[in-house]
Amino acid sequence: MCFTALFSSVAVGAEVSAGTDAKCLGLVPLSEDFSRQDLFKEVLPQDAALKKTYEDFAVKNQFNFPTDVSFDEALKKPRENSLFGIDISHHNGANFPIEYLKPNKSIFIYIKASQGAKFLDPRFASNWKRAGEVKLHRGAYHFLTSGDPGTDAESWGREQAATFIKIIKANGGLLATDMPPAVDVEWDKASASGPDRWSARKPHEIIAMIRAFSDQLEQDLKRKPIIYTAYSWWEPRMGGVENFSDVADHQLWLADYSAKSQASEVPRTINKAAWALWQFTDKARLTSNPGKQFDASIFKGSSADFYKNLGVAEF
Repeated sequence: MCFTALFSSVAVGAEVSAGTDAKCLGLVPLSEDFSRQDLFKEVLPQDAALKKTYEDFAVKNQFNFPTDVSFDEALKKPRENSLFGIDISHHNGANFPIEYLKPNKSIFIYIKASQGAKFLDPRFASNWKRAGEVKLHRGAYHFLTSGDPGTDAESWGREQAATFIKIIKANGGLLATDMPPAVDVEWDKASASGPDRWSARKPHEIIAMIRAFSDQLEQDLKRKPIIYTAYSWWEPRMGGVENFSDVADHQLWLADYSAKSQASEVPRTINKAAWALWQFTDKARLTSNPGKQFDASIFKGSSADFYKNLGVAEF
């Protein structure tokens, strides 16, 4: 049974909300989408010698919360000016230990909300609520899809934004303590061996879609999204990196798991753009629960920098 509820006016655009499940929202629960681990298999380093050296790095593949957060194993000293967070989706399961993240020195969490124009992550409402209850800085992300090549890119971008916005409003809107929303732009595949469906779009169409999605979020949620992407996707798909300047007014969340970047703690950026967050592994874990692996990201800077640069209010 769907219902209508009132939410605090502190949350932007959250005056009225419908039920939060897929049926109530007129959406379809995600079930056959690929996890980020699946999507990144084709671009992860294949050199065995490089893989072997991962554990020599302070920012590494097998990153442990809270041990590696607190201590830089490479430099043999306490880590400074580095804040960490994670991201999850329904692929992480129904019992992901969100309540243990903050005590283990994770300060933010991104949660998948939607994909395309009709798909809702079935774990979003629960994950979002739990993260709020334990006062993690929570962010919601949308997986942008290429759509039918014959569909106008801007219209398709706005349509996807409408789905994301509907889900956010149904779950109470965005609070001042929430992270900026994120738009995930990467490999869009129908099967593990299939082509990237973005290949049917020209670079200028992809840019137009990102901007249309972003503009709609700014209009309805009053927050500009951060762009999540990877050099290893952007450079070949967009025919170079120069056109990133067309969206350079957005903050950048980079994905880069390469051994060289982990060793230097400097990811491969796009068109020399400054990055706000860097997702450096998909195999992080809690020391107290090593069976649950997840994506981890780093913010380089002080706590004051974090709150100022990302526009997030402290609890």
